[in-house]
Amino acid sequence: MADFIIKYRWLIIGFCLILGVAFGLLIPSARVDPDMRNYIPSTMSSRIKTDKIENEFGVQDMVVVLFSDTNIITIDNLSQIRDIDRGISRVSGVSSRISPFTVRNIKSEEGFMVVEPLIKQIPGSPDELIQLRSDILGNRFARDIVVSSDMSTATITATISNTEVENRTLYEIDSIIGANPGSPTIMTGGLPYIRKAIMTDVNKDAVILIPLALLIMLFVLKLTLGEWRSVLMPFTVVLLSTAVTMGLIPLLGWKMSILSLLVPIILVAVANNYGIYLVSRYINISSQHEQITKRLLVKNLLQSFRIPILFSGLTTIAGIMGLLLHSIIPAKQVGILAATGVSVALAMSLLFIPALIYIRKPVFRKAGQSNLSNGEPWFILKKISGLVIHRPGRILLISAIIIGVLSSGIFLLTINTNQETCFPKRHPVRKASDIINDNFGGSQTISVMISGDIKSPEVMMAIDDLTRRLENRNGVGEVFSISQVVREMSKAIFFENDSGYDRIPGTREAIAQMFELYNMSGDPDDFRQLINLDNTGAHILIRLSRPENEVIRQIEAEITGIAETFPAEITVGGYALIMADFAASVIKGQVASLLFAAIVVFVLLTIIFKSLKGGLIGSIPLVASILILFGFMGITGIALDAATALLSSIMIGVGVDFTIQYIWRFKFYILKGLSWAEATVASLQTIGRSIIINAAGVMAGFSALIFSGFTSIRFFGYLVLISIGSCLIGAIILIPAILMKFKPRFIEIKLSRIIKDKKNEEKSDITGITTAAFSVGSATT
Repeated sequence: MADFIIKYRWLIIGFCLILGVAFGLLIPSARVDPDMRNYIPSTMSSRIKTDKIENEFGVQDMVVVLFSDTNIITIDNLSQIRDIDRGISRVSGVSSRISPFTVRNIKSEEGFMVVEPLIKQIPGSPDELIQLRSDILGNRFARDIVVSSDMSTATITATISNTEVENRTLYEIDSIIGANPGSPTIMTGGLPYIRKAIMTDVNKDAVILIPLALLIMLFVLKLTLGEWRSVLMPFTVVLLSTAVTMGLIPLLGWKMSILSLLVPIILVAVANNYGIYLVSRYINISSQHEQITKRLLVKNLLQSFRIPILFSGLTTIAGIMGLLLHSIIPAKQVGILAATGVSVALAMSLLFIPALIYIRKPVFRKAGQSNLSNGEPWFILKKISGLVIHRPGRILLISAIIIGVLSSGIFLLTINTNQETCFPKRHPVRKASDIINDNFGGSQTISVMISGDIKSPEVMMAIDDLTRRLENRNGVGEVFSISQVVREMSKAIFFENDSGYDRIPGTREAIAQMFELYNMSGDPDDFRQLINLDNTGAHILIRLSRPENEVIRQIEAEITGIAETFPAEITVGGYALIMADFAASVIKGQVASLLFAAIVVFVLLTIIFKSLKGGLIGSIPLVASILILFGFMGITGIALDAATALLSSIMIGVGVDFTIQYIWRFKFYILKGLSWAEATVASLQTIGRSIIINAAGVMAGFSALIFSGFTSIRFFGYLVLISIGSCLIGAIILIPAILMKFKPRFIEIKLSRIIKDKKNEEKSDITGITTAAFSVGSATT
């Protein structure tokens, strides 16, 4: 392999550079997909049912424009709302709207039903304004729907159609708002604006987080390797592998999502380990042997990559590939992209860096000045080795108690798929969402489609009964149905003491007559979102003030139970229901990917140490770290969402490296003839120090995520510190204690590879090369 690299060094260097640049040029063409419904398969039941409902009654995504003032019912404020409402009515991407100027009053005049606008014209006197306030409070379709009860906020709710590009529709609405200034504070909310904010913030995060992560890692490399020429070799591998990986997104026809932001950060934090190892060994060799030829130097570098480091790469890839079992589409994409990036980084480290080393002039320096891992053993590791040797049982007992206490938080773990909570509380979209949920029934909806003879009294009464039951549900803000309109019509026909007042008529003819009377002074299109033209379909729209997974499931269960005896066919869908199914997908994907990654890593560990017991012992820190991670999330109230659900698989892939490094190095010292106590001290003072610095480097790379504009990505950054930190403690405290306490036999089994490594170490003319490949840890400082 060394001869191949030396012979084709310029071709390898050129190919890697061209490959990185070519894929990097594709990155600007990537597009963002903010619609979370596209994160789950199109074959999912809730998506199919929602599409069916929207084909009949249109898309139910709502844009909500909020006008807030100390008193919103003033002449100037109403004029501004009217002008903006008229402007929005002319936007082709808006299918319908509800505002103070579109709401109808259904009343009786001289025994006849009269339908008229809530606001015929803007009041011109204080008395007329007072009367308008009274009319609003007395109109069930206006109070807390278009104007809040305290008269401080008014809304225009526009339903977006799928006939126009959503972003263009939002741009036109924003332009109309900007062209009509006034004293009220104006905020915009609803799912379309949430999606727009996601698109904007994903691009903003990409511009900020990726360069920040690269700068942090550049600092770590400079601190580790010292010389800039040495720093740039592994750093170039990170840049090239990241460019190739992110360029795959538009090449494969995929779109960027919130989760895509994690891919380059993963590569920055993880993909440079192999390159750091090579460059650090290169520095060590060249600092000790000035006369070594470049050919021999490259050969010795490549010989250092033995089975353990390759298995380390495989376990990292295996852990990440566990994401392929997620049913969440972007999670699968993250798994493919991150695993591809790590594979590319490994390949480039093996080919690109040796080729660069061969063509450059060797760097000679005094031994001990190459990086931070040189020098006297760290004081803390002496303390740890003493505790492990003398009190391994006590360490295991205390560890078990701590793990047990922290893991109890798993029972408090919650799931969150509400896109509103992706943003910090001070974000404009989050503020608007809170106002909508608290005062106007919410912007996320469940849709119920009734298929049958809608004007049949039996069906209409059943719709009314369902509507009333849903109105009383906890977490439901507002419910809209055609039965409510019929009941309002009855109030205009009957007197309050009559038996027909505020009731559904008992005959089909009476119901049909009500609609005919309405159409004499009203517009039939007023009900087009509630009943279709041929009266064979009705739509109940449920707006959620608490769009939580538990609330959504309770409502769905109640509607499903009612459907069994309902006199017509019921179809339940809506964006909120899609999000509930998304939550189920998060759990299913989390469990599947976690099991896959754990099993694969266990198998690899068993193969590495050629012992079933070795695989079990090596897996202990991972299991403990997973329990601590989920327990910590439950205790602190961090919900499991689309981002945090990826963490365990990534943690397994990265964290298992620490355990492999320690056990392999410990086994090496035992087979060299050291006692168990001596091997513990030697391992902790060499590879233990390297593991600590390696973990610190990984956490430093991920630390850029805490500056994200998305709450879930920030939490991911915080949780990395917990998960990688627990893996670190498991590798340098828990594993040494287990080995000292139980002295498993597989440690003393002489593997042929280790014997060969030992002989090579004795025969090597280059004293700086440590043949146990996982002295790599000292390079990954």
